[in-house]
Amino acid sequence: MDHERYISDGNLEKVLLGFATPEEESEYRFYLDIFPEIQTEKEEVERKIERLAFKEAALPPAHLKTAIMQQIAAEATAPVVTSTWYAQRNEIHVEHVAPPPNKMRVHVGWKILLISLLIMIAASVLASVIFFAMALK
Repeated sequence: MDHERYISDGNLEKVLLGFATPEEESEYRFYLDIFPEIQTEKEEVERKIERLAFKEAALPPAHLKTAIMQQIAAEATAPVVTSTWYAQRNEIHVEHVAPPPNKMRVHVGWKILLISLLIMIAASVLASVIFFAMALK
């Protein structure tokens, strides 16, 4: 299939709008690597879709901007309460904070188990070396 027929069949629009099957998407990636014309057509279709989206965009209600600006102004004029740390020490509370998703936490019990297993392995290796040394004499 040549690139002109691929473009004219509407396959490019299906992929860009998200209606394509996984097979059609893999076919699109394959043709995109082979034919630079498809990349050019892709950019043109994206520009057309963007123009249509902005042309048909619904404007927010006019009163919404004034309501948001009034709320910001009210928050800006609200008094800021400051006090010293020792005045608040009776009101201390602890919040539960989740660890970052890229950090793994391990329970203390597992750490103790691992350390004890490593000590037992080291002791058994040492005992086997001593036994082997005694057997050679």
